Amino acid sequence: MKGKIPSIHEAFNARSLSTEELCNTFIISDHYSKLASSTNTIMIGPRGSGKTTLMRMLQVQSLEAWQHKQSTDFRKSIKFSGVFIPTDRVWKTQFDKICKKFEFKNEILVVQASFTYHVLERFISTIEYLTSRTVKKLNNFRSVVLDKASESELVIELANLFKVVPRINSLKSLEIAITSKKSEISSYLSRRLSVSDFHEPQPKIIVGEIGTILGNAVAIANLYFGDREHKWAFLFDELELAPENIVQPLVDAMRGGPDNIILKLSLSPYHKNVSITSLPESSMKDQDLSFISLTATPDKSGYTFSKELCGNIFSKYGLGVKPVDRYFDEPKPIDEKREFSELIEKDPTFANYLKLQKIDIDRLENYTEKDKRPTIRKVKFVVQIRNYYRKLNGKKSRKSPPPLYAGFKNICKSLEYNPRMLIGITNKFLPLASNETPIPVHEQLKCLSELSDSFKALLNTIPIDSSTPDINTIYDLVEKVAQFFQNQISGDIFRAEPKGSLIFVRQDNTSLIEAIGFALNAGAMIAENGVSIDSQQVVDIKKIRCRLSYLFAHKFGLLMSTQREVDLGDIIFPLPPSSQTEDLFVD
Repeated sequence: MKGKIPSIHEAFNARSLSTEELCNTFIISDHYSKLASSTNTIMIGPRGSGKTTLMRMLQVQSLEAWQHKQSTDFRKSIKFSGVFIPTDRVWKTQFDKICKKFEFKNEILVVQASFTYHVLERFISTIEYLTSRTVKKLNNFRSVVLDKASESELVIELANLFKVVPRINSLKSLEIAITSKKSEISSYLSRRLSVSDFHEPQPKIIVGEIGTILGNAVAIANLYFGDREHKWAFLFDELELAPENIVQPLVDAMRGGPDNIILKLSLSPYHKNVSITSLPESSMKDQDLSFISLTATPDKSGYTFSKELCGNIFSKYGLGVKPVDRYFDEPKPIDEKREFSELIEKDPTFANYLKLQKIDIDRLENYTEKDKRPTIRKVKFVVQIRNYYRKLNGKKSRKSPPPLYAGFKNICKSLEYNPRMLIGITNKFLPLASNETPIPVHEQLKCLSELSDSFKALLNTIPIDSSTPDINTIYDLVEKVAQFFQNQISGDIFRAEPKGSLIFVRQDNTSLIEAIGFALNAGAMIAENGVSIDSQQVVDIKKIRCRLSYLFAHKFGLLMSTQREVDLGDIIFPLPPSSQTEDLFVD
């Protein structure tokens, strides 16, 4: 093998990669093609789903450095200069503290100004890159020729607008002045919060709606560029870490803003109190903006992406002599007759199901699509899991997961084709991989369990408010739901179509709605059938159906397919048995 194998604990966040590393490892997808369009866009996905990578690959520095066979085509088709804007966690902390302690509008304006200066700092950094006379560029993507006299005039105009005073009239000095202003604001707010008898004057700051400020700044820059129609895309990343008082103005600015400004926002699925369409001045879906959902990736495109991503990692370490999936041992195909026969002996309820369906175990392999084959195909994985876990006395046995979750394709599906998780588990597989011998099934399941345990530990650190005493973290909620789904498959009664997805109709779900939102953001739950955008929050949980991440399937013995729905309230706050109906043999 070549190089040092990274550990599972190393960072896999694209935010920490250099531009060169980012470009060298980037895999083109349909999501990127859509994000690269000249329209306002809201991109939604859980942690690790690749939002930061997609955003960063639209900034001018990345498009300039990107050397891929399709990169030239993208440079020709992308008609804007991308400004990547990472979220600063300090914004939310300071904003929450200020709002809690003070009711004065001036203090809140100062916090908002900190965000504005952060955006302007990245804007000026991008202008500096585009107009640089010293940086060597191969492609000159969106580059602008700006002589020193014009640069000096531009800096004077922008500095006056931004309420900063650069030491000299250069773009670099202007960027430093903005950085100093951010520091001044942060120090002021810290003292404002900690000093009881506080009489310092407020810093001189820029005040106004972010859309208006950017519109003015862009208009001035374009005037000196000699291109009044030069388009700019502001790429706001990880806005789930920002307060709604910062996110909402960005969403609102998507409607009716300047023609030469494009806004692209990266959000997790749930963001409380962020309104998309509720107000007359808000953006209207499908008119002013487009949506990209990175949740519930289709198997075909997800598997293609996974093969390329994991294959690249294997090749980097000298394991590229065969397709990546060939490095993994595959579980044996299901022996339907053996599985069905064994479960009949263990489970009278299954035997009764076959009797009701008029399925003869001795004719199992002879049934066709016009006869009982669709029914057999529908229940065979339920049979396989149920048979694996049950003893002859009907009690559940075995702690290790069944082999059916192994194999490269199943591993990728278990991880929801999530780039960060795929990278993490692939690095665990590297020491086990060989050009001669495939990775055994039991080692694959061991690595999957280790990754699942790490995810569990993370979810246990995220507290939630709940009226249920035994649900205090996201993982508590996941475990409660998973155990219900597990019982649907491996409980006392055979169910041909077990319930395995959630809806939220009952009124007593209210106390857990925010917890479901946090679970969606963490990737512990997955919204199915797209994402329902609502006027009250980015995702209206009451209007969606979701399921547990398939990463929990091997641990609890669950199916990795779309299943019937159950209301969350029926799991957390079950009704008396007399009011419940049980449809066991749905067919």
